[in-house]
Amino acid sequence: MHYFGLVILFGLGIYALSLLGERAYVRARELKPLVQLILGIALAWIANVNLWSGFSVANLRAGWIGVTITGLALGGIAFFFDAIVGFFAGLHRKIEDQAVQLERSDLKRVA
Repeated sequence: MHYFGLVILFGLGIYALSLLGERAYVRARELKPLVQLILGIALAWIANVNLWSGFSVANLRAGWIGVTITGLALGGIAFFFDAIVGFFAGLHRKIEDQAVQLERSDLKRVA
């Protein structure tokens, strides 16, 4: 259970780091998942975290493979947090009726 909490918190930290650096890649939004994967691999290597040994998965060929795959998993969890936060932000805009206000302002600009 501790490994699960560790992975969730690391994923949340990677998501926060990717938000901090969002201005650097504002023109290429499709790079965000790649940045999150790279941050995940870097954090896993810095912290030397091997998730697979924690869950008693059969030994891999080398230890670095487990650490790298853990980094990929951490980046994927950060991308999952990005999707969840985006969903709730859109839901909040819909409930607060900001979507209608945004559409009206966009229509005024077009007309």
